[in-house]
Formats: sequence, C-alpha cells, structure tokens
Amino acid sequence: MFNTIKLLELKEKLREEVRGLLSEREAREAENDPHAKRRPRPCGLTIHTSIGCFFQCRYCYIYDMGFPAKASPYPLSGIQVVYALLSNKYFIPSLHGTYLAIGSVSEPFHPLVKERTIEYVRAFYTYLGNPVQFSTKAYISRDDAARIADASRGLISPLVSVVTLSKWSELEPYAPRPELRFETIKNLREAGLKPFLFLRPIIPGVTEREYKEIVDKALEYGAVGVVAGGLRVTKGIIKNLKESGVDIREVLKRVDVPVEKMKNGVQYDVYTGDIKSSIQKYALKRGLLFFPSACMANLYTHGMRCWKMGLYGVELSGMRRPSVEEATSLLERLGFKASSVTLGTAAIVAEGKCVNCDPTFVSEVLLHEFKMCPRLRLSRG
Repeated sequence: MFNTIKLLELKEKLREEVRGLLSEREAREAENDPHAKRRPRPCGLTIHTSIGCFFQCRYCYIYDMGFPAKASPYPLSGIQVVYALLSNKYFIPSLHGTYLAIGSVSEPFHPLVKERTIEYVRAFYTYLGNPVQFSTKAYISRDDAARIADASRGLISPLVSVVTLSKWSELEPYAPRPELRFETIKNLREAGLKPFLFLRPIIPGVTEREYKEIVDKALEYGAVGVVAGGLRVTKGIIKNLKESGVDIREVLKRVDVPVEKMKNGVQYDVYTGDIKSSIQKYALKRGLLFFPSACMANLYTHGMRCWKMGLYGVELSGMRRPSVEEATSLLERLGFKASSVTLGTAAIVAEGKCVNCDPTFVSEVLLHEFKMCPRLRLSRG
C-alpha cells in the first residue's frame, strides 16, 4: 500500500480523537472555518494566526486583496485549528504530509498575536507532526526564540525577511529595522533552529545593488541559507513604490502588461529570474544553502528532501525514484485515468481525465508520495 494512503487512513482516526477534545460549539466553529476548506498552495497550506498586518510594506499585495492594516489573534484555539485541518479534504497529516506555512497574510510574531502563533505551533507538533514554516519581519527575542524551538521540538523552519538595507524606512515604514531582523536570525540560530534569509520580494532596481551586503550580514548572524522569491505587482503597488521614491523604471520594464492596462486589484508577475540566479551564485559562493522555493527550506529543516533539492546541491542518496507503473497505479486508485505519465528529474507530469476525483487532491497526494512537483494535464471530453 502507498504510504500516503496509509496517512489518509490515519487522518480519520486522528480526526475522531481530536474531535473528542472539543465541545459541540468548538467543533462546529472549526468545521466551518476556512482552514477546513482551504486548498494547498505551492508553499503548503497557509495558516492564519491573524489576518491583516500593521507593517504596511509598500510592495505587499495583501492590502489590494482587502486585508486590513491591523491584526488581532485568530479566533480559533490551537486544537480547533488542528481539527479544522483534519477536516480539510486536501490535508495529509504527519511529517511526510502537507506542508504548513504561517505568515502569508499577516505578521505572526507581532506582539499582539505572537502568543496565538506559538499556541498553534505547539498544537501542530503535538497532534500532527507536519513540517511547519513561518515567515517574519518581527524582532524575536532570545526568550521567544527558545519558546518557538520548544513548541516545535527544534524543527520549525524560520524565514526572516530582509529586502533592503537602504530603502527599508520608505518601503517598510512600520516594520522593525533590518538590524533587529538580523538579531532575530541570531536568536533563532542560538535556540537550535535553522533560520533562512528570506530575500523576497526581489525588487528590480533595488535588490541587485544590495543583495551581497544582505547575504553577508545574514551569514554573519547565523543564517544557514537563502530563499529568494519574485515580485508581484498591482496598479496600487506600482503607485506605492513610486511614491516611496523607488526608481520603478526597472520594474516596469519587467512586467508584460503596461500599467495603464492593468486591472485594479489584479496581480502581475515581474521577471526576476536573472537577479535570482545572481543571488543563488553568491549565496553558494559564501557557503550558504540556496533554495528558490520556501517549501524546500521547510523540508530541509525537518531533515527531509525532495527531488528538486538535488538541483541545488542537496545530497539525495538513499532516495528511490518511483516508476511510471507505480505512479500510474496510484493515479488510478485516486480516480485519475492517465493516458500518459512522464517522470522528469524533479517533476511528475500526468495527462488524462479525472473520474470522480479532485485534481488538487490528486496533486497533493502525488507530491507527498513521490517528493516530485506534480503537473496534471486534464484531457477534455
């Protein structure tokens, strides 16, 4: 039997056990919560310990999505969120299951919400054991770093965001200064964790002038690696960047859609591949790990690997590549009738029809069963 199928069977038992810890009202609240329905993203299933963010970074897209410039602790308790996840049809429990990502639409360690975040982290590692990651711009003290390490059994994956040293007061007006974020890296490392510098978003015209200094500083304070990520802009973000005094000509040259043709609230990708490649080369030269995706850092800190990590210098000895027959058999079991299955270096591509199946769920199972990035191509008719 496939490992992931066994985990899904375990999920039902866990759900019943956790349900017994809740009142009727608490269970209903969890079952109706968005965490019980949310689809996984490439970084994992996003966890909200609060919604909204005080920092108001000028390049951030959450405000265009309607999130407020303030935050308060999320209303569910830690055990309720665990139950919500076990009620989510896409969620796979255990260390070999769904990645959990904290901090996508909020700052999880703002003083007003940090206790809720630590509560959630402790609940996840107590009842589920899934790989958990957080991203932050906050200052995390030595005491809080030790509490985070204790709550996560020394495993959680920290991403500490530093985007600019010269423009931070203009671009991140209410966030802690970069020096405090480097102190956060130091405190997390001294607590036994493996913090990564999160160089995201890459801002053309700014990042290429500063990344070497940022990487060097992160290394000095104890970062084990770098995760670099791209930039998405809206009309509002372009306006914010311009008003902040950033020379946006390089940004505009790298967007396929002219500003005047952008639709309100729609996010557009900015090409940053060349800058990311330069960051990768420099990080590796300085003896740091480099990953282009946050989920890879999450796997690394939890002592696991995926096939894509091999492309970035991680040793993959002991991993067994799946066969086409195994992949086809699992797809069939999940209700996906494959007309072709191709196994690449780090990806699995399947073409066919979903017969009474959910493509998102099928992709999630493939990812965790084979540690390959899944690509489903649905046939028509």
